[in-house]
Amino acid sequence: MEHTEEKKKKDIKKTAARSAVAITTAAALMTSGLFKDPAEIIKDEEITGPPPIVETIDRAPVDDGSDELTTEEEEKKTPKDRLRDLLLRLPKAVRIIILMPLWCIGTAIMTVLTPLFNAVLPPLLNIVLRWGLTAAILLALAAAACKLIFPDIPLKQVFSKKNLIPAVIYGALVGISGWLLHDLYPESRLLVPAVYAGAALLFMGGCLLTAAFRKQQKTAVND
Repeated sequence: MEHTEEKKKKDIKKTAARSAVAITTAAALMTSGLFKDPAEIIKDEEITGPPPIVETIDRAPVDDGSDELTTEEEEKKTPKDRLRDLLLRLPKAVRIIILMPLWCIGTAIMTVLTPLFNAVLPPLLNIVLRWGLTAAILLALAAAACKLIFPDIPLKQVFSKKNLIPAVIYGALVGISGWLLHDLYPESRLLVPAVYAGAALLFMGGCLLTAAFRKQQKTAVND
């Protein structure tokens, strides 16, 4: 019992620590995005708010064009500008103690991650999206073919975890083969699509064979 309580306390501490790290990282990235340099955090900047409403009685009309301009500028501010103004209204000591370290952390993180994002993520994301869409279409076609030919076989028996792992490995091998063939035979425009089409047909054939095997097992059990 004591061991269980100690484990719960450790789990709570770990969760709190991870949450604190996540919140601090998010706040740091937000602060570095709001301010270009530390000077903007430290300097005393006059933040203009909406003009006060003043009622005048028995006076000559006064040109309030400046007030209208200030109101228009306030309305044009984005949520990012409003948040920045809100933070700049904090006392200078608070900004130096809290915002400055957050800005340094956020800037350091972005300095490290930005080259990685620019160099790796766009092409990697493109590949993942392309292959994910292809896999989704292929799975949908295989599922439709299985239900059309073997309507009484549940799809969860065909696309089980045990079957999906070899399918993922098979897809990875097909993708690598396509890239290699494209590099070896760049002049051939039909070779790689033909390989992909043949691999898709083999995958669908494998799904149909699995469904047929499941149907045979179901028939044997019923008999």
